[in-house]
Amino acid sequence: MSTASSILLVGLGGAGCSMVTRIAPQLPGEVAVALIDTDARSLNTAPNTSLLQIGRAQTRGMGTGGEAALGLASAESEEAALRRLFTGVPLVVLVTGLGGGTGSGGAAAVAGIAAEMGATTLAFATMPFSHEGERRMRQANEATITLAQKCHGFVVVHNDLLLQQVASDAPLSESFAAADTWVGGAIRGIASAFAPGALIAADPSALRSILANPGSPTLCAYGVGEGEGAAMKAARAACECPLAHGPGAVTKVASLFVYVAGGPALTTTEAFEAVAAVRTRFGGETSTILCARIDPTLGARIEVSVIGASLPAPKSPVKAKKGAKEADPSQPVFEFATEESMRRGLFGGTPMTFIDGQDVDVPAYIRKAVRLPSAP
Repeated sequence: MSTASSILLVGLGGAGCSMVTRIAPQLPGEVAVALIDTDARSLNTAPNTSLLQIGRAQTRGMGTGGEAALGLASAESEEAALRRLFTGVPLVVLVTGLGGGTGSGGAAAVAGIAAEMGATTLAFATMPFSHEGERRMRQANEATITLAQKCHGFVVVHNDLLLQQVASDAPLSESFAAADTWVGGAIRGIASAFAPGALIAADPSALRSILANPGSPTLCAYGVGEGEGAAMKAARAACECPLAHGPGAVTKVASLFVYVAGGPALTTTEAFEAVAAVRTRFGGETSTILCARIDPTLGARIEVSVIGASLPAPKSPVKAKKGAKEADPSQPVFEFATEESMRRGLFGGTPMTFIDGQDVDVPAYIRKAVRLPSAP
């Protein structure tokens, strides 16, 4: 199962496999694709894709029934096959859905094996809709903690935000198409930047320098513009991308990876203006890596993809005052919020509050899919 591709896109679990199957045709041919699941049915319709069924002894070809422990056992049972899959791959992009069993239980194990094999690991994880219930939401929240610790980069996609992107009477498929656009656009930008022939080239080691430490707060955004001023339109769309504005999303980072792609009319000035707009919004004071590509198929369209991260804030040692008592190790220590701790909010570790099946910790405008007016 080894591959010579510089990027391996992996779908894990039912939701992850479905999203990867939808966005894979949009990606450059250099991207290798693999689907991993306990349910054999989700692995039967994927041409030109590596398939790995895990947990055959545990689930006998069926799903995990939402049991995270079974998902973990299933992933661990195929450790040797997973190591072969990730051998020699510089960058692994893992897409999964949290809340169920295979993703919630197996994602951290899969990401950990990829990292152990030397791959920079970037994970995209979808969260359940608020109405899916307390159990799935709690299981998803717990999974975000373990998964973030195993990945170099971790981006959360809140399903509740998808409802705001379409009309209230639109088919559910249109809501998921929005997530495909954001995630697929970001992955396409990364993959295209590494493909041969880029105007301003980069390699996977450039992204590794941005995503240097597992658990670092991660930013992801994607935008597209067309017509006059397309570059700035794309930059503004990336700055307003819901991926960068969901609950707990990081809004300022130290390092940025910015990819700009456009048709033959794209100029150097336009590319750098787009990067400047992204830096103004998201930061990147420590380092900003720019990649650019002329793609004739885009015509008058310009795409901007952004990945960013910040190192965890260092903790300064506190000197004890003379004569002060030694700290009791069993006593909880109060700490101020850092950007990393804000990923799930200050109250991320407290029990969730459900009223009439609604998670009231989620803002009302998100739960009710109210589309806020755009800024003038």
